[in-house]
Amino acid sequence: MEGIEKSHANAVLAAILKSTYAFWQSTVEEALRPILKYGKSDTLGMDAMAEITIIETLQEYDHLSAIITEEAGGRGKMNFPHPIDHHSFRTVFISDPTDRSSQLKAALESTTDKTQSILETMDTSEFKEMWEKKYGAPLSITGGSSAITCVRRGIPIFSVVVNYITRQLFLACSAGCYMYQLPAEPVKLDVESILAGGENIFFHNSCQTSHMRHFTTFMGKSGYKENFIDSHFMSEEDMVNNLKYDLPGGPSRALYLSKLQPLKDQIGFVFANGEKITEWIHWLPFLRFARKKDDQGEAALRLFEVYQDQPYTKEGILMSTPPAYSIFQPVNGDGRMVISVDKFDSFANPSKIRATLILTLADNNWATRAVNQYGYRPIEFYSE
Repeated sequence: MEGIEKSHANAVLAAILKSTYAFWQSTVEEALRPILKYGKSDTLGMDAMAEITIIETLQEYDHLSAIITEEAGGRGKMNFPHPIDHHSFRTVFISDPTDRSSQLKAALESTTDKTQSILETMDTSEFKEMWEKKYGAPLSITGGSSAITCVRRGIPIFSVVVNYITRQLFLACSAGCYMYQLPAEPVKLDVESILAGGENIFFHNSCQTSHMRHFTTFMGKSGYKENFIDSHFMSEEDMVNNLKYDLPGGPSRALYLSKLQPLKDQIGFVFANGEKITEWIHWLPFLRFARKKDDQGEAALRLFEVYQDQPYTKEGILMSTPPAYSIFQPVNGDGRMVISVDKFDSFANPSKIRATLILTLADNNWATRAVNQYGYRPIEFYSE
């Protein structure tokens, strides 16, 4: 990583660790307390404390950057200029401070001692077994999490994801994809310490033919099933047979394609089903930097943008975005992309930007044929 990118990453690590340890040290009662004067009407203490800490820490680091979260929308100087050259695009931090908050709320509400700290409550075999039984396995992927991604000059340069329950921190950056086990007591980390003390996270070498159609995506509200079916990947019957989980987390979903997901339950692709940018933006550094264990320099993952002639909408926002309206725009003759952050200016709340995307293992031939059949765009990012 070059100097400025490493500086940004260290600032994000400081923000997410400060937020995470504050959450772990709070009591269950404090985490579940409604916060009526912040964010949405159903915002809880665990949502507000994470978001406020992340925003304040990153604004203190770079007050000229834009910070986008779901609860607060956009913070910082949110006017996005429209330069011709993407090198003049603003730096943007996009965060999902508390992912799977509905599941976290339900799990914490089921505990008996609300005066215990979150860490004490979650760090038991009983809690972890309950979570996997109710909300999916493996816990290293399905656990509630916090995530921040940095987009610089229109290019996603790194993501940091912390699993609240397993205490695992994931970093995807130009040095590779790493997992670092966080201690129970607060710790300060930088990129170098994660690279030195962390574990490489490799992605599956190949996609077994029998698993190429296996996938996970969000189907938990009205409109999402319809959006998926109209994307033409498979019939409704095939969807029912191949959908392995319909309420997955957002930021950690790319990890279903990694070695953390057992081969016997291999997932062929993950799908962003017209979901908000805070759910899927964190996949993009994994797309850029994920590698197989027998790395020969080739990418382990591929990404495609799905669009429809008559797309559905949520809150007035397109769920499947045609190329002319997409935030993914080519910058040179070979079709490589940048994220056109100047388009964020068109949204009162940029966290509501949506897209339909398929992230797949690179050799998933079935998925590649399916997207090519309908002419969906491959997304490969420009690299300087």
